[in-house]
Amino acid sequence: MNIRTITWFELRRMFRSRTVVFNLFLLPMLLIFILGTALSSFFGGMEDYVPEQVTVGIIGVESGESLPSSFRTFIEAPEIAKVLVPSMGLTQKEAESKLRTGGIDFAVTVPEDLDTQIFLGGKVQLEMLLGKNRTRNLIAESMFGAFMDEANSKQAQAVIVGPQVLTNSSSAVNERPSYVETGKLNDQGETYSAVQYYAASMLVMFLLYSGLTASNSLFSEKENHTLYRLQSTPVSSATIFGGKILGCSVVTVMQAILIVVGSSWMYGVNWGDHVWLLMLVCVLITMTSMTIAIIVSLVTKTASTATAIIQAVVIAMTFLSGGFTPLPVDFIQALGEFTVNHWALQGILRMMLNAELSQILTCVGVLGAISLGLSAAAMIAYRKVGYHA
Repeated sequence: MNIRTITWFELRRMFRSRTVVFNLFLLPMLLIFILGTALSSFFGGMEDYVPEQVTVGIIGVESGESLPSSFRTFIEAPEIAKVLVPSMGLTQKEAESKLRTGGIDFAVTVPEDLDTQIFLGGKVQLEMLLGKNRTRNLIAESMFGAFMDEANSKQAQAVIVGPQVLTNSSSAVNERPSYVETGKLNDQGETYSAVQYYAASMLVMFLLYSGLTASNSLFSEKENHTLYRLQSTPVSSATIFGGKILGCSVVTVMQAILIVVGSSWMYGVNWGDHVWLLMLVCVLITMTSMTIAIIVSLVTKTASTATAIIQAVVIAMTFLSGGFTPLPVDFIQALGEFTVNHWALQGILRMMLNAELSQILTCVGVLGAISLGLSAAAMIAYRKVGYHA
């Protein structure tokens, strides 16, 4: 009997269990679908965000020509005109009535002497009336706020330098090139969806959980007293130990392939173009998972204790790394950098975003260092404790 025979026996034993097959192969795909669908609103989609149009009532102004030139320049700017649709000729009461009935979304009162106030360094203040739609209120407030910020900046210059600082400008706020700018946060102009995020997160988490299967198998041999018979054969404990770990590792690799290929085919997940690096990350996670299982199995006496420890470690690392949901708290994010999940997840997400190779290799390098460190710790633990019945 050699290590290949033990490995083959371990594979047959695992695939005979319907529970193992469901947990390893079907459950990840189900969770990716559920989490990706339920939490999609927390993630940006693949398309640029297009702001809603907001109908703005301009109180006390009959036409655009009657507006102060600075405000008219602002409201007629192409990027503003796409979003803010002015409605002229409203009185205060008419505007309030239309706001209540939904006839307009927002209202603003513009001082007649607005240009004079800016030129002389006076304070600019627009009276704004909010409508019923919170999102459109935020859009209008942010745009008019940008106008007032720019006007107040010019006022400060007028107070310090004098009104002559504005004489070279046809409008006090006309120098601002754009009040609205849309874009994406990463350099490549791409983003990931909720399904992609949870596909990567579940891949990492379930690969780490594979060590639990190895640990249960090791303790099963002890509790069923089959380890006595194995050790009575001319096979070393290291061969038995290695065969079981290798068998579970083969199943883990199959699990990774199923998650990657299945999510790509069923849910349209784009894993990026770095196939070999993705494979390397999966191998490193598998090594890490098995070494954690080895260490825990060697230092604990019962299967229930080992199971509880491994589950607690995997769940804690998944939570701290943002695997269940991205965490906004800086302190927790800092703790997440000490977990395996963080570096594996960030590496995979950067592959999905087609980030620079150096950024991906940084994550893979740290993951590799963690894996090698745990492997060394597992070897030391095996030499000191051993694997006996």
